[in-house]
Amino acid sequence: MNIEYKDFIGVFSEVYPEGFCEHLIAEFKHNKSLGASKDRQQTDGALPHIKNDNQLGAHLTENKLLNFREKDAKELFFSGLQQCFDEYTKEYSWLSTITLNCTQMKMQETVSGGGYHVWHGEQGNGDQATRGLVYMLYLNTLPPEANGETEFLYQQRRINPVGNTMVIWPAAFTHLHRGNPVYGDNIKYIVTGWFCHE
Repeated sequence: MNIEYKDFIGVFSEVYPEGFCEHLIAEFKHNKSLGASKDRQQTDGALPHIKNDNQLGAHLTENKLLNFREKDAKELFFSGLQQCFDEYTKEYSWLSTITLNCTQMKMQETVSGGGYHVWHGEQGNGDQATRGLVYMLYLNTLPPEANGETEFLYQQRRINPVGNTMVIWPAAFTHLHRGNPVYGDNIKYIVTGWFCHE
């Protein structure tokens, strides 16, 4: 695994075994064919020019994922995520003085023209108040002309989608971001969620 830190954004590449990200994409497509995924208009009542993607279960409790090479896919996913979190905590050691847990795994599919187009943070009021860190795993690589980057406002930084790359960053207002629209005949697949305070 290769690791890069800048502006409290951790980028971890080659996290999972070869073929695992493709397995998760296939599982998303399978569950979508069964009607398990929902778009942002259904879940959030969002206008498509603000949020436009398909999601599969925030907890994935009702959606089974097939094993990957005889290993539980969810356990394998969370094991890799924990490894990235542990490395992030080594870099920013104050995090070791608090308890952050992650149990959520939300898969998303973003088609051409789609994305989360407005600047937003992940920490807010109500249910969002306990969010401490955000994670996102790019499941596939998009060519540069396909756009689809994760863009951070105050850091003036864009991260291109590269398969098997995990990104972790603070959930607070300091890291406002957006998912830029996907262009051309391309589809972006990610897994995302939060590490929350107990």
